[in-house]
Amino acid sequence: MEYLDLSLYEYRRFPIPMRSVGWLGRRFGVQGGGGQDLGAADRQRIRGASQRLGSVTLGTHECEFCPPDSTFEGNGEYRYYGRSGDVYVAPMMILHYMEEHGYRPPEEFLDGLKDIGRLEWDWRAERMLAVLLDESEDFDFRCEAIIDLVNWRDGRVLDALMHSIQDEELVDSAGDEIGRSLGVLVARGDVGDLRVESLPEMVRIGLGQIVPQ
Repeated sequence: MEYLDLSLYEYRRFPIPMRSVGWLGRRFGVQGGGGQDLGAADRQRIRGASQRLGSVTLGTHECEFCPPDSTFEGNGEYRYYGRSGDVYVAPMMILHYMEEHGYRPPEEFLDGLKDIGRLEWDWRAERMLAVLLDESEDFDFRCEAIIDLVNWRDGRVLDALMHSIQDEELVDSAGDEIGRSLGVLVARGDVGDLRVESLPEMVRIGLGQIVPQ
């Protein structure tokens, strides 16, 4: 899929509006290329903010700029929550585009990464919390909320994740993601006494990928 930078994200349905960054293809070419090179500090900020993939699917997307005999493939998305209230979404391949094809993300996105810090609980957090806790909500939305809620350091996030463990369907489909999110909270020191042995197996597996047991 290919979209102009900063256009409204339309590739998949999502609970909150997001803006596209780095969805490159032959039609528009390498957006931002040919201008000022991306500096080391900007590269490091993007890598540091691109830690957790969401919307991972069974298929992959091939880079349209690589030679046919050495094509890079990617799957999933990175989502970036700014303190301004904006949310940007990029394909997993954004790092490849930067390193191999001279892609330079838009200045608005780069400036937003400079201001990334502890997020205030806001309408985005409220929406994602409501999605996760509502069993009648779109199931894929609920799975993505498991991933994104840990962008906020708030006790309501831990409560929601522990509540989700009681949902057998969520645990069957996204138990590892629940565990990874719990692992993020543990690594940050946001969890007190977590009885790991009482967690479902898939949750323990995901937790162990972040915090080795």
